[in-house]
Order: sequence, then C-alpha cells, then structure tokens
Amino acid sequence: MEIGIKDRVVEWAQAGGNFSAGLSLFLTFNKNVFYIRNIEEKGVEKGLVTLVTEFSNKTKVPVNELLAMIKAGQQDENIVITMNDEGQSHRTAPTTAPTTEEGIRKTTKLRKEFPFLGRKDCPEEFAILVNKMLTAYDDYRSDRDKLYDLDKNNLDECYQGARSVLDSHILNREIWEELNHYKIHGTILGKRSEFKARIIRDEFEAMTTIALSRISGNNIPRKMSYYKKQLSDVATKNKDDIRVKMTAAEDALSVIRKILIQRGEI
Repeated sequence: MEIGIKDRVVEWAQAGGNFSAGLSLFLTFNKNVFYIRNIEEKGVEKGLVTLVTEFSNKTKVPVNELLAMIKAGQQDENIVITMNDEGQSHRTAPTTAPTTEEGIRKTTKLRKEFPFLGRKDCPEEFAILVNKMLTAYDDYRSDRDKLYDLDKNNLDECYQGARSVLDSHILNREIWEELNHYKIHGTILGKRSEFKARIIRDEFEAMTTIALSRISGNNIPRKMSYYKKQLSDVATKNKDDIRVKMTAAEDALSVIRKILIQRGEI
C-alpha cells in the first residue's frame, strides 16, 4: 500500500530534507515544472524554505515542526537549518567539525533516507546504483564549478561542459527515482539497465520447465537466426536496432539456461 503524501513529507524531513529529493517529492503532487525550476534556481537555502512552506500547506504539518525534523536529521551534514526567536529559518555551520570520511557520511545518509539499503533482502543492484549515484553527485558539483572557467567564445567547450553537468544530474535523478520507488512501493521500477537481468530472470523463473525448454530450444534460436540474416543483408537499414534485439535474445537465452541448470534439466 502506498504511503500518503503527509507520511512521505515527514520521512523526507526526518531524513534531513535533501533539497533534490524534496523537489522530486514536490513534483509528485505539483506538476508545474516551471515553478519547480524557480524553486531550484533559488538555491538550497531559500529553495528549501519554499519547499517546507509548500509541504506545510499540503500536509497541514506546521512549518516549524518540519524545520525541526530537518534540523534533527541534518546533524551529520556540513550545513543545518536553524530557527531564530521570530520563527524564521536560517542555515548555519554545525558546532562540530565535519568528518573527512565524506563517502561514508553520504552512504550513511542514504541509508537513513532509504532504510531498505541496510536490509538483507535489498536487491543487490542497488549497491551498484548507490555507488554510481554518489559518483554522479560529486561529478555534478565538480563539473558545475568548472563552468565558470570555460571560454564563452568556444561553443564546443561550453557545450561539452554543460553536457557533462547535465548528464551527471540526470543520472543522479534516475537513480534517486529507482530508490524512491522501491522505498514507497517495495517493488523495482526497473528503468535503469542494471535491473534488466533481474527483470528477465524473474519473468522466466515464473514459467514452467516445459515452457522454458520450448523458448530456449525453438523460439529464441529462431529469432536469433532471423536477426543474423537481417544483419548480413546489405539492404537492412536499422542494423543498430537489430543488434539490440540480438543482444536481448542472447541475454534471455543465457538466463533460461542458468534456470534450467538450477532445476537440474541441463
């Protein structure tokens, strides 16, 4: 069962109120991408306050309560949200020095935001994705800072620099979407290629041995033979698409053979 938006907002706040995660959460009930971009352009300091206000209006949880949750959840961060006597929020450095083991700290925060990462039944693909997500975030910050040093008269250099930043941001968002979907639904979204083998395996494992034997001994070989003929035909124009199908067929055949071996059929 899906948890309600109030519970999701509270979980987000208790996990430290990650700004990017908050934008994605806000997008689940407010589809105005232009407004979301405006919030993002405000930066973390002002943008987070806007998000908290919007979440408070949506969930009826007081702003001060959400800010207090975020403050408690950000104790491991380099910057935390605090409130002054008038109830206005501002961001200050923590009283303790930040740890130099930044990778460990980031992983710890991710596990706090996505508790399933620490469970034994967590799909192993998420370990790969988390590592890629942390790397993508570091690349995004590093490449973004380099944009200011680019030669504005060199269009190719500017394009490559901006492309690098955008690619890192997109990768980070795609992985966060996978993590958040599993957190909410308990099922794999599966948009990322890392889950391709698992999805294929789950589909075939649900089939009978007879069905698998028919597919691996007849259906897939026939398809592969057809694809080979197309690739050898000079008139074939979409050979890249054919190669993708050929690879998919080979992957499926490999998975089925492993399942049949496990069942003692081969």
